[in-house]
This record gives sequence, C-alpha cells and structure tokens, in this order.
Amino acid sequence: MLTVIRKSRLSQLAKAKLWLVGLGLWSGGVGLVDSAYAQDAYPPRPTTGQQARTIDEIVESEIQQTGLFQTSDAAATGSAGSGNYTYSTTCPTTGCYQGEFWSASSLFDDGCGCNCLTDNGWNVGGSVVNSMTFNTDAPKDRFNGPVTWTDRSNEWQMNQAWLYLEKALDADKCYDLGGRIDLLYGSNFRFTTSTGLEDNINGSHAFYGLAIPQFFLTGKWNNVTFKSGHWISPVGFFGVDMSQNFFNTLPYTYQYGEPFTHTGSTATVQVDDSLSIGGGFTRGWDNFDNTNPNLGAIGTVNKTIDDKSSIAWVGVYSQEQVQTPAVGTAAFKPRYLQTLVYSRTLNDNLTYVGQSDFGFQQDAMAANGKNAFWYGLNQYLFYKVNDCWSFGSNFEWFRDEEGYRVGGFLPNTYAVPGSKVRGLPLNRCGYQGNFYQITMGPKWTPTKNFMVRPNLRFDWFDGNIDKNTNAAQLKPFDDGLKNAQTIFATDFVITF
Repeated sequence: MLTVIRKSRLSQLAKAKLWLVGLGLWSGGVGLVDSAYAQDAYPPRPTTGQQARTIDEIVESEIQQTGLFQTSDAAATGSAGSGNYTYSTTCPTTGCYQGEFWSASSLFDDGCGCNCLTDNGWNVGGSVVNSMTFNTDAPKDRFNGPVTWTDRSNEWQMNQAWLYLEKALDADKCYDLGGRIDLLYGSNFRFTTSTGLEDNINGSHAFYGLAIPQFFLTGKWNNVTFKSGHWISPVGFFGVDMSQNFFNTLPYTYQYGEPFTHTGSTATVQVDDSLSIGGGFTRGWDNFDNTNPNLGAIGTVNKTIDDKSSIAWVGVYSQEQVQTPAVGTAAFKPRYLQTLVYSRTLNDNLTYVGQSDFGFQQDAMAANGKNAFWYGLNQYLFYKVNDCWSFGSNFEWFRDEEGYRVGGFLPNTYAVPGSKVRGLPLNRCGYQGNFYQITMGPKWTPTKNFMVRPNLRFDWFDGNIDKNTNAAQLKPFDDGLKNAQTIFATDFVITF
C-alpha cells in the first residue's frame, strides 16, 4: 500500500525514523479498495438497545475459546458472578487484572440489591477525555493544520465531558419503547455543531461549548426497530464519542468526508441473525432545523459473513447548500456519500479493518460551478496483547479532487463563511490532491474505567492549491508553510 508514497514524501518522515514500522505493518494488509464500515456494526457506538462489540471484546472472545485465560466467578472477591480473570496454566502471562467496571448507574443502588434506574431498563454513563498534542514544528498559530479534535498544538485540551441517559430496547420482548439523550461539553463541541441547534446554544468564537449529539426515541415491533429524533450518523469507522475510538486523532475521511449527525427517522429490519437492512429520511448533513428545507435519505446494510468477518454499507443522499458562481447567492444541490467497511478477526490477537468512501457534490465550486468528488481508503490493523494492552496502526489515503472538503475549520468552507466556532482559518483551504497519514500507537487500559492512548502521527499533502479559494497559496501545515507535519498525541480517558 505504501508504494503510493513518493520517495520525496518518505524523506519527510525520516526525521522520526519510524516510517519503516508503518511499512512493515501494511505491506501485507492491502487489496480491499472497496472495503468499508458502517458505524452501527463495528466498533462500538452509542446505539439503541445494544452495543456492538469492541475490537477488544472480539479478540478476547477468541482468546477465551482457546483457553489462554479463563473467567472465574469466584476470583479475587470470592463472590459469584464477579467476572474477574484468572490465568490458565497454558499461558500464565496472557491476561491482566483490571478490576471491576464502575458504572454511574450504581449511584442509584439502594443498598438492598435494588436499583430504581437499571431495574426499569435505564442506564446512565459517560466519559471524560483530556489530551495533549506535541507538534515538532511548533506552529505559531497553535493549530495542527487540518488535523482535528486534537487540533491545538503543544496545548492541553479537555476534549469531552460526555454524559448519556438511555432506556435500551429489551431484546427478549416483541414490543418495547426506549430512547436516549447524550450531552457533550468540551473542545470537541466544535466538530459536532448542527445548524439550528448548537449554533444557537454557544457563543461566538468559543473553544469550549455544549453539544447535544443525540436525543431520540426508539421502538421495537418484532424484528423491526424504529428511531426518530437527532442521532449520530452511522457512516464511517470513527464515531463522535471520542472514548469509543482506538486513536484520539481523526482521519481525514471522518472529519472532512462524512456527516456527524442527522435529524430524522429510520427503520431497521433484522432479516436473520446475519443480515439487517435499514432506511429512512433525514434533514441532511449536520442540520437540525429548516435551514435545510429538503428531506434526504439514508440506507444501511449490515452483513455478518461468518463468525470472524463482517461487511457494512451506508449510503446518504441529500440536498446540501452550496454557493453558486453568482456572488452572494446560495442554492441546495444534490450530495451523495457512501461508505463500505470490511472487518475480520485474523487470529486470536489480530484484527483487520478496511474502509472506503466515495462522495459527490453537484455544483460545488463557487468560482466555476464544477462538481466535487472526494474518496479514499483507510486500513487498520489492531493487535491485542491482553486486556490491558493493545496496539494499533492506520494508513489513510484521502483524495479531495477539487479542493472542496479539506481545509478551513469545518468540512464545507463554502457553506459556513460566517462560522462562529474557533479553528483553523478559513483561508487554509483549496487543497486539490491527496492527503496521507500514518498513525500508530498503543492503548493502555490498566483498569476498566481508565485508558491512555499515546500515538505518533505523520501527515503529508501531495497536490495543488486552488488560487480561487486560497489566493495566498497557504499550505496545510505549520502556519501555512509546509506540506507535511509530525505530531505526538496522547490522552487520558475516564469512563463511567
């Protein structure tokens, strides 16, 4: 896969002496150009009723079947159902003891074995994520170019304080009702702002604010589930809840190629144990009110191929706002996006994920009315050592053919010229070409409520800069001076 990297680009990575690691990881994991993933399938997302299995859980399941370590109901405390791990004599160093997970729902225990919340099907929980990102260039504007979430260089960020309340659907019932609401406060609110919602809540030019990424009702009738309200988009491999991802930095695919939230209604049919099909209508990309008066459509297909692999497709069609060649006028024109993700457990410890995206916007370019296309390929490899340690790597190629998506602060610089949130200046845009990034690092989970995710990331751009939208010819990184950068990011995650 890395044969696409020119020798001149490799020289930009040499100063860190680590590009060979990425080459070794990915030389054998290529070939799934049309592989991709839908959010509802893998890894976990804030879904209604059921959480999809994490990478750790999938690998852990395989390890347990081989007998490398075993669960013991009487471990540590000696009480039944404790779920702690004891190590089998086959491989005494495979596992690690993390203790019990503490849930915020336990605050409602009455001390007599009852819980007024969980006994009625409700759960409350969340996470707190703080990060620090070091940029070897130390840019004066303190931005890591178009790399977002951990967008501030050499600066501490409180990315998210997340809280949710959920009434999950009961899988054993033929008919049931439920719902969920999620609240997010932190610097990540800027990346989940929906028109007509968060932009009416938060003040101008803020780094920190409040977002409401989800509030919806759900229903179940036999093998059909319904959802109506405001919810996180099912597209892509990454999700809005930062604590649910393996890395704390975002790929270009997610930040600039996909929607974050939708408002609307969907229905999903569970055809059989291995296949589900869904569809519905939305108000478009990241829009809550009638700012976008047009209804859009969304469709999903999730298929489990066998016990170790799955494939998922999501397609989104809507009318989205563009600025026409006539200055000052705006119009809504068709936009289409699809993602396809393939995931497979290769062995007891190793998991592969491949994702492809394709996006299209009609009459996207304000200067000449040209259509815009964006597409790319993400490949991930995850290795689980034990419950405490996992290692991951990601190679991404993302092509912004007309320079329409990547740059400025938000994905569509033409639609948000008056954006009130703070981020990369809007004149850092118009990058017609290919963005590449390699991210690698461990995930350390010493307890079930605490996680540390350090990672090393290399970014570089290969292409042209559109003079119509970037007259100063500012480059993507280091105050607009460079086409590449190296960052080291780490965060500290508390879940509850």
